[in-house]
Amino acid sequence: MGRNVPEKIKTKGGHQPRARIHAGWSPIGQHHRRVALLRALGVLLAVVLVLGFAGDAYAQSFFDSLPSIRGLDSAAFAGDTLITDRNGNKLADVGYHTGDHRLAVRLKDVNPNMINATIAIEDKNFYSNPGFDTMAILRALYDDLRTGHIVSGASTITQQLAKQQFLTPDQTYSRKIKELALAYELSQAYSKDQILELYLNKSFYGAQSYGVEAAAQSYFHMSASKLDLAQAAVLAGLPQAPTQYNPVLNPDQAKVRQKQVLDAMVRAYDVTKVTQAMADEAFAEKVTYYAPTNNALAPHFVDYVQQELVQLGFQPGVQQLNVKTTLDYNLQAQGENIVRNNLNANKWRDRNGQLSSALVAMDPRTGEILVMVGSPDYNSHVNGGEINLATTPRNMGSSMKPYTYGAVINARVATVDTPIYDGPSPLIYKDAYSTTPIYNYDHKSHGVLPLKKAFASSLNICAVKAELSIGVPSVLNWMRNLGVNPRFIKANPDGSYTSDPNAPPDEYGPSLTLGGYPITLLEHVAGISVYADMGVYHTPEAIRQVTDSHGNVLYQTNADQRSRLAIDPGVAYIMAQIMADDSNRAPIFGFNSALHWNNHTVAAKTGTTDNFKDAVTVAFNPVLAVGLWVGDILDNRHFMVSGSDGVFVASPGVHTFVNVALTGVPANLWYAKPPDVVPGPSNSWYLSGTTSISRLPGDSAPSPTPTPVNINPPDDPGTGPIVASPPPVTPSP
Repeated sequence: MGRNVPEKIKTKGGHQPRARIHAGWSPIGQHHRRVALLRALGVLLAVVLVLGFAGDAYAQSFFDSLPSIRGLDSAAFAGDTLITDRNGNKLADVGYHTGDHRLAVRLKDVNPNMINATIAIEDKNFYSNPGFDTMAILRALYDDLRTGHIVSGASTITQQLAKQQFLTPDQTYSRKIKELALAYELSQAYSKDQILELYLNKSFYGAQSYGVEAAAQSYFHMSASKLDLAQAAVLAGLPQAPTQYNPVLNPDQAKVRQKQVLDAMVRAYDVTKVTQAMADEAFAEKVTYYAPTNNALAPHFVDYVQQELVQLGFQPGVQQLNVKTTLDYNLQAQGENIVRNNLNANKWRDRNGQLSSALVAMDPRTGEILVMVGSPDYNSHVNGGEINLATTPRNMGSSMKPYTYGAVINARVATVDTPIYDGPSPLIYKDAYSTTPIYNYDHKSHGVLPLKKAFASSLNICAVKAELSIGVPSVLNWMRNLGVNPRFIKANPDGSYTSDPNAPPDEYGPSLTLGGYPITLLEHVAGISVYADMGVYHTPEAIRQVTDSHGNVLYQTNADQRSRLAIDPGVAYIMAQIMADDSNRAPIFGFNSALHWNNHTVAAKTGTTDNFKDAVTVAFNPVLAVGLWVGDILDNRHFMVSGSDGVFVASPGVHTFVNVALTGVPANLWYAKPPDVVPGPSNSWYLSGTTSISRLPGDSAPSPTPTPVNINPPDDPGTGPIVASPPPVTPSP
């Protein structure tokens, strides 16, 4: 038969049974079979569609759960803030965690040795794979199944970048699947060179170094662009086990790992072009390693710069920033030595206390901080060395008087020749709250003196009379206009104190001109710089420029934008003339003291608190303003011995510093006379229309005028003036 037809079945009566028409081979049976098959196919299709839709939804959900890979840039990685001085000398490498180094570098600035070594040991098919290596994954999967747990990652460079940037280091299959997916996305979105640059900047190389640039500088004290083959082989082997292969901690294991990298480079000759002979030579090379260090130069200044960066909206130690500061480190180093030497020469004055010192120097033409010495020893924590005394308010004594006399001359109530009666002694000042006796430092009166000599001789009674002639609030406003903010100290019920730089003017008394209200040395130097720049005030600046790791400028200082004409240039000129004339201070300080420079014209003023707790000297000329403070920081029960005036304690250090700072500066550098200033006899200078004022308002000289007390100092011994009264204090043997 042509078909496999089953045998026909008949009944006894010779009839065929009706069921035969439903047999599978029958037309009806075949129809039913076709219908059933179609139904089964429909169900299967439905199941497939359901599973497909479910799988697609899961896949969509999975990829949606992955972090975005867009906008990756090594410059945006968390990293170090490099702080340099104005000449590019590195001051500090500031990391988020103490000691960490994170520096970004462009791939073009990484030596090919390092690039080739990394590819050879980590991912020899890097430039040809799609972000992962299928055969390596299968081998790793077999190893994992055989052992029952994950033992091999088979990660390419792209996968490692995905893990470092986006994922946790957990050894789970779900994390591994995400790693593969992200690696594939990265390979589709970025070029191979971009991925390699990101990887080299992200990897941890041990010794608290993140990124190849930080590692090269830490281990070899050189940039990644200069790495030779031997050095590159060491670094390229570190990411897999940064501590185990650390050449400083484990030099033997590091040498074994270096050999593994060099061998891999030879095997990958088509990529690396490294022959066996080259590898042997590199392996035999004696490589010098350095332990990681993070010691900042000018540490108080570096701390100050970080505070300034925060105010500018940056995140120092987190953002990768290159910060060029205003500091001149060569001059800073000189300043640090001068502060230490000057302090050592005066320690005998405060044997039972804790004597410290600070120095600030600025360029008055720009307000840029050239030197900031916050203490003699930043690391001497027992002695308060970590405290930045350049930015800590202290009493500045009579070095505040230039502000008072400037305000008085500006108010046209006196000229430099207006006589002031230095008496009575004491001068009694009364207000609604108290009665205050005011004495000169020697508790004596010196008769009637012209204003310029009363000022330069630092007579307290004359200064208070000058202050009261225009009122304490007027002098306070003059100071604040120059960026000087005396703090009003108020005792609280709990025994603490409140320091308010913006207290109402009526809270201040006549001791304002005597330095009775603390200010910072930085404020003081910035304020005196207004006289040094003929009336122009610049906000103090510590940062010249901030760039990212690609060199893009994020901040640029502008001296003109930070400046304003604060006072009449004529007043500034007259004050500079008074303070630079050695004959004006000779009645008290003598000629050729530490306040006088033979090779330059320099204006200067001293200050001493009445209990000898603080000694100060400020000085300036057209290109430099400087202040040096020395004082006890222990508590209010400790201070220097009697006779520790600013001219003995602080002026010698300032004298030395100015000589160093002005090396090479023309000796005749000084100011041109402003148009509103006219000359008078004996180096007197007046504002136009105010050439003669016979009496200071409120000053009544007795008649007849008392005989002045003359002080005749001996010749200067070279260490500062020695006045006859009070007698100088000599150190005990």
